[in-house]
Amino acid sequence: MKPLYDSLAALAQPIGVIWAALLAATLWHLLHRRWKASVFPATLLLFIQVVGGTQFPARLLARLERPYDPLVHGWPEKADAVVMLGGAHGFTARSPLRFGVGEAGDRILLAFEFLRTGRAKALVLGGSFYEIDAQRRPDSELVTAWARSWHLPVGELHLLGVCANTREEAERTARLAAARGWRRILLVSSGYHLARAEAVFRKAGLDVMPAGAEFLGLDSLGGKSSWTVVPRGRGFELLGYWAHEQVGWLYYRWKGWV
Repeated sequence: MKPLYDSLAALAQPIGVIWAALLAATLWHLLHRRWKASVFPATLLLFIQVVGGTQFPARLLARLERPYDPLVHGWPEKADAVVMLGGAHGFTARSPLRFGVGEAGDRILLAFEFLRTGRAKALVLGGSFYEIDAQRRPDSELVTAWARSWHLPVGELHLLGVCANTREEAERTARLAAARGWRRILLVSSGYHLARAEAVFRKAGLDVMPAGAEFLGLDSLGGKSSWTVVPRGRGFELLGYWAHEQVGWLYYRWKGWV
């Protein structure tokens, strides 16, 4: 009964509704021998089926993550500092902690685990901003306040302030490393983002050891089913992460940042 329930639940999702409508339109045109008219809905139907009903998006994302898979390559050794890139959390007034985490929230856990286990004694927090009382504040302050309230190890703590992108985080980290005499950096980010982040930080003159906090593609490939009859929205999320990195690479190369 569970496969049937899952399929019915998927049909109630926006992607499932669109898929069902395209399937009905394609079958209607075919039954009425309107071959040319069936091409457009059939093409969209195939696209949605591949993205939302197969592991194709997960395989694309896994190609970015695989060089950093800790199950294959192990965890990095000790370094002078841990640098956690932004994107792991965001401000929310409806939480007692004043912030919430998304899928990239594992970055926070990994960064503090490196500090707890003595892989580094300094913590550098990147990130963007949040707005409160019409003022912009670096969202790294939210993690700092939480860590101190929970008495977590923060070591020698440094905030990079409001950064527009990974390039700014790399430039500010490079200046900080030069001032503090750091030689090696543990770079914490999402597995699929690490290749671009590592390239940017190395271009800035830093010796980095990349560490992935979450591996969305590889973890998806570890599931039991490789396809579903009714597409799900998850595949489109994974495809979005992959596409973001491809566009990011093109833009960073055009700017000369990698």
